[in-house]
Amino acid sequence: MGDGYYITYLRKSRADVEKERLGKFETLAIHAERLERYARDNGLRVEHVYRELVSGESIQARTEFQKVMERISDPDCIGVIVHAIDRLGRGDPMEYGWILSTFRYTRTLIVTPTRTYDPTVAEDIQSLKLQMFVSNIELEHIRERMNEGSRRAVERGGYHGPFAPYGYDRGKIGMQASIVPNETEAPIVRRMFSMACDGMNKGAIARKLNEDGIPTRHGKMWTASAVGRTLSNDVYKGVVTYGKYSVSITSRDGLTFEKKRVYRKRGEYVEAQGIHEPLVDAETWATANRRAFEGVPVQRDRSVKNPLAGLIVCGKCGYALVRQVVTPQCGRPYARLHHKYGTECHCVSVRLDYVVGKVAEALEQITEDLDMGLVRPGAAPGELESVDAQLARESGKLDKLLELFYADALSVEEFKDRRDAAQKRVDGLRARRAELERMETSAQTISMRTKEAVALLRDDSISAEAKNDALKAVIERIEYYELDTARENRAIHLDIRLRGFK
Repeated sequence: MGDGYYITYLRKSRADVEKERLGKFETLAIHAERLERYARDNGLRVEHVYRELVSGESIQARTEFQKVMERISDPDCIGVIVHAIDRLGRGDPMEYGWILSTFRYTRTLIVTPTRTYDPTVAEDIQSLKLQMFVSNIELEHIRERMNEGSRRAVERGGYHGPFAPYGYDRGKIGMQASIVPNETEAPIVRRMFSMACDGMNKGAIARKLNEDGIPTRHGKMWTASAVGRTLSNDVYKGVVTYGKYSVSITSRDGLTFEKKRVYRKRGEYVEAQGIHEPLVDAETWATANRRAFEGVPVQRDRSVKNPLAGLIVCGKCGYALVRQVVTPQCGRPYARLHHKYGTECHCVSVRLDYVVGKVAEALEQITEDLDMGLVRPGAAPGELESVDAQLARESGKLDKLLELFYADALSVEEFKDRRDAAQKRVDGLRARRAELERMETSAQTISMRTKEAVALLRDDSISAEAKNDALKAVIERIEYYELDTARENRAIHLDIRLRGFK
């Protein structure tokens, strides 16, 4: 055991999350510094630090803790250092029972700044059980207080949700926590209600928003279900609710479980007039919901018409280029790739068949280069080692930031900005490392698949959907750059990222 090591586990509590929301301090950084100092003062060699960025009690939601429980099966792992016992778990009795049993059978110590627990010692295991049991009771009391506080806030017209709905931002009205309209999103919400009042169903509204290049808050495509959730939200007509649904566990397999929302009937939950500004009036809200949900869906041909669907984006701004059929005053209808209006890059539309031809030419050139050995899939020599070295340097920078912060050399705001930037670089490097490890496909296999895709692309008898499937099997992404704005046969540049390539 003398050559063994320890690991550290950091996790925020619900109280910590609330304090950070109020800007009081950065919890994990403070705890990390304390535990690092404790380990150093007591000669404990820490092999790895696991940082949990969620406050959920369920092990299923705590991915870093799952790694901890796997790590303690290593015979060389002597113990886990934590800020307090309740950071390991205090929720479901089944879960904290499993936690204690695992520590006991792996003979792993639990180390806190005030005491070290040996789960193989009867006195220590009894103390651990008691602390987790008491913490579980405290957790239930905390939940009750939070629920009661949320109920009272809603009764006064405040908004209690953790995130502002689309169309709003979190804010305050007077001294009450509420929501205020978002200048960019609020007009989109009003437009959705207007389209619904005009008789468009949820799917048609989603298609129209996507055709116009309007993404969701998270940059994704709109779906009928997303539109439906928006239209049916009472908040847009100025009403706030609490307890509209409950969450129950529908199935369970050990520590893994599935939850389901069960909606309550009106009168069984709190409903009040909100103090926030509604985006539509009650009559518009009711009309939109009636027509969007009860209207007969229009039967449409839902087959893929664009062989480049889901692959091609503007290289300057990242917006997707989508197919649109244009009917000129003189001439036959034709398909073009359409870009969202009003963007800074001012990318104009381009004929679909012209771009498809250029994609085929580019893929043919790539297959020639593959066959001649001019390019090869996988990582460049030494790139994996380079990424590992960069990761080590960035981790060192994070540690140095903590030292500067606790030496009062950095303000809280400057520390957070520099820490977030450093963490973003670390996340990017980790993603790149995972990508490099996946790059094992041979050049011959990629060349063969790419040639098959080109053959389908040039065959007019093949459906657009089949072409799209073939392209998606070999291409991850196509970035489109226009080099001039001539309407016909313009000069364009395509960056094509094949699957299996760096």
